[in-house]
Amino acid sequence: MRTRQMSDPVPPRRIDVNRPSSEAVPNDPDSDFDDPPEGLPPKKRAKKKTGEPRKHVPKNTAIIGACGWKNLDRTILEVRDAHPNGFIVLCLLSESLEHHTAVQTSGCDNQFVATTRDSRPFRLHPDEDELDEDEFMGLFASGPYDRADPGVCDAIIAWLKADERYTVLVVDPSERGMNVARLAASVAAMKLGLETKAPLAGMPKPTDAKWQAALKRCKRGRSWAEVREHARDWFVSL
Repeated sequence: MRTRQMSDPVPPRRIDVNRPSSEAVPNDPDSDFDDPPEGLPPKKRAKKKTGEPRKHVPKNTAIIGACGWKNLDRTILEVRDAHPNGFIVLCLLSESLEHHTAVQTSGCDNQFVATTRDSRPFRLHPDEDELDEDEFMGLFASGPYDRADPGVCDAIIAWLKADERYTVLVVDPSERGMNVARLAASVAAMKLGLETKAPLAGMPKPTDAKWQAALKRCKRGRSWAEVREHARDWFVSL
């Protein structure tokens, strides 16, 4: 019997392709790749938390808000959610809202009807987005132009200064208060920002481009007297 010499070629390994996979021999483990780094424990898969309620984060709300009669209830709930120990005052831009079901069942802590520059109560209609001069200027001040008595903005700010827990919601007779209520709330926020040197962030602006232009013009004023002048100049230029 001939023994194979070192110089003899090694015969090729035969692989049976028909061999079942169950008879396959696993490769030997390679410690360079399979072992975890020295000193570090293997990572554990994080367990999914199931059945636990999600933490509720209240929606941030400003101390001055705006809405109509249809979204009044939802707006109040958002304020209560964000400020459980706070108080809510409604600034009504129509005296008819005092008898509206949405206002009577709102559960607010107080309310008042806004007045125009000539001391008339606001009497806006549900489909009304226009204001006359006394109504528009009444948002900024009341009385003669050379005297500038307190206006709607001052009535709102007075509530806020009375107690830091107060939130004032301006409500107009439309369904969602997208224009006049937001305009009045923005005017009050503008004056409060001038007084405190800290503008209120996140105030919703009117959707009507006309009232947006009015606010943009008023913001040019560096004092409240200048703001009133810009407001009147803008109105008479319409």
